[in-house]
Amino acid sequence: MGPRESPQKRRVAHLALLMMCTVAPLRSLVAQCPDGSPPPCGRPARAPAPPPNSVAVLYLDNLSRDTADAFLADGLTEEIIIRLGQVPRLEVKSRYEVQRFRGRAAQDLPALGRALDAAYLVTGSVQRAGDRVRMRYEVIRAATRAQVAGDVIDRASSDVLTLESDIASVVATAITGHLLPDERTRLTRPLTRNPAAYEQYLRGLQAAHNFGDEAALRSAVAYFNRAIALDSGFAAAYSGKAVAWSMLADGYVTPLEGYGQTRVAANQALARDSSQALAWAMLANAAFALDLDAPQCALLARRGIALDPHGGWSRLFLSGALWAEGKTDSALVEARRAWQNDSLFVIMSVSYINMLVESGHLDTAAVMIPRIRAILPAADADALEGMLVGARGNWRDAVRLLGWRYYGGAFDAGMYVRALLALGDTVAARATVDSMLAARTPGYYNPVALARAYTALGDIDRGIEWLGRAFEERTAMVAWVRQYPELAPLRADPRYAALDRQFRF
Repeated sequence: MGPRESPQKRRVAHLALLMMCTVAPLRSLVAQCPDGSPPPCGRPARAPAPPPNSVAVLYLDNLSRDTADAFLADGLTEEIIIRLGQVPRLEVKSRYEVQRFRGRAAQDLPALGRALDAAYLVTGSVQRAGDRVRMRYEVIRAATRAQVAGDVIDRASSDVLTLESDIASVVATAITGHLLPDERTRLTRPLTRNPAAYEQYLRGLQAAHNFGDEAALRSAVAYFNRAIALDSGFAAAYSGKAVAWSMLADGYVTPLEGYGQTRVAANQALARDSSQALAWAMLANAAFALDLDAPQCALLARRGIALDPHGGWSRLFLSGALWAEGKTDSALVEARRAWQNDSLFVIMSVSYINMLVESGHLDTAAVMIPRIRAILPAADADALEGMLVGARGNWRDAVRLLGWRYYGGAFDAGMYVRALLALGDTVAARATVDSMLAARTPGYYNPVALARAYTALGDIDRGIEWLGRAFEERTAMVAWVRQYPELAPLRADPRYAALDRQFRF
């Protein structure tokens, strides 16, 4: 036995041990930098300055007494954005990106510029009184709050046709220093010379933003038709009509009707003005849905991108064509660009998240969900998060977040039925399929959703039957049939191979 320790040495040893046991957990708590990384901590990285040629056009305030005149302020804002987007040297924030900052132009301008990643901000207001329209606008360098251009324009209501092109020219010149000849031509080309047609067009633009509202989309078609009736050469009105029909297709009307009308309107737009980037994008969409032709879809989409590099629609349809051809990495790049250009537009988010989930990039999708929740309506965000948690096997949360009604079942109904079955609730799964079938009686319901649901239930014959209808009806959702896991049991069936051969890729 060794020599006995004195009581004092034992107390010191106990104290040292106690300190070690206490300090070690504290170190584990504090040994972390604010960004979550281990020490040593560097200074917080300063966000890079916005690109010097970047601009965000904030929504113009409507100062008219009649709130129904809001379409004028919104329409002029969006037309200025569209015009500026045709100048390749500018980086223009999309109208969807600036919507969340509506009414905040009076806030701290440098902070607003950083939030939008824009070096320049365009702010202003529109006021209609009787037969006069007054518009105020400023071009501001966000970092310094310095005004670099601005004016007050007072015109008769019948003389507002060139307002957006005049202002876009001033903004582009203030940022770039001078306009190139082709840029000046693009910026100053009049949309129409008929003031009444122009007003109907602006009303159509406002109505067409309501992706989740069938009545609003149908009213958009009606507004564009009135504009066309007043000016049969109004190419942009035909392009707007093509977009409205494209959004009605697959969710509210049969694809053959919706995409057929899309193709007709887009061709009419291009017959009047071949520089309509939006029309090329809509033709691309129709080429895939109606002809199952991914290469032609990609070709047409690239025509749209060449005319408007900032247009989200063209990149969206290019990503869909690449995805269908199995070019997953390239498809994800274009889907992300589409989402970045129009990140507040539901379709862009749905398509990008869908691709990330189906290609197994679940962590990337998870990082996006908080931002999506901050900018999209709850129903849209729930559907996207539901797809993600379902792909991770969290079926309970998938059932809570998903449903069978969202946009005619096109995106999430198949996974919803699969989630119910995974939880052992066969009764609810079969009742859901019955509801999906019933929804086709008064309106339209997506056949791919029913194919996924029946196959998940183990009914291969009904799964093949509804997949066949999907090809007959020309839903654009057939782009995903090679990837959806619920449809895996069908792919060994000779009847599936016969359907798959209809693809032109």
